[in-house]
Amino acid sequence: MILAEDALAPGDRLWSDAVAHLARKLGRVTPLDPATISADRCLALEQLESWAGSDASTWQVELARFYEEHIPVYMRPDPVLNAVVRQLLGAGLRLAAWSPGPPQVGEIVTHFLGLSRRLELERVDPSHLGPVRLIEELGVSPDDALVVSASPHVLAEAKHAGAATAAALWTGGDREQLLAVLPGYLVETPQELLQPAVSG
Repeated sequence: MILAEDALAPGDRLWSDAVAHLARKLGRVTPLDPATISADRCLALEQLESWAGSDASTWQVELARFYEEHIPVYMRPDPVLNAVVRQLLGAGLRLAAWSPGPPQVGEIVTHFLGLSRRLELERVDPSHLGPVRLIEELGVSPDDALVVSASPHVLAEAKHAGAATAAALWTGGDREQLLAVLPGYLVETPQELLQPAVSG
């Protein structure tokens, strides 16, 4: 099972506030309007790379620092999700996590949520194809994989590659947009992951 970062905890407000922080802290020389940055992290990262030019590492470090310092304000470890992860591991499933990035952010989130030590792999890949590439890295056939995400684009790419898909609603995913890509499962709570994961 591939768990996208957006299926682990609600992170939209943390991300948007982190971008606003970048605009205040680093936008003096080259102004940055947070309103022009996409809510889709994969697209947003391309926009931020373009804005930063050759100084990409600076904004990535600053954004990771914002996450480290402020994540307790925005997220809480979810005992229900943690219990489900333990049950999935007990059933013999392999679990990995994907984050669009930037580097360090995914690990900050999984560590804070108490999930990092339960994951076989964690990868950062600023592409909607990231979970599909992670399936390949695990040496698993897409037919035997389940991708869990709140991103319609990520689910569409996973479905196109032949993986089973579960649309995560408990972190604030948009129901209508997720339904539009026809995921294999629409899951309201982490517990509902047990049925497709174990039966699949």
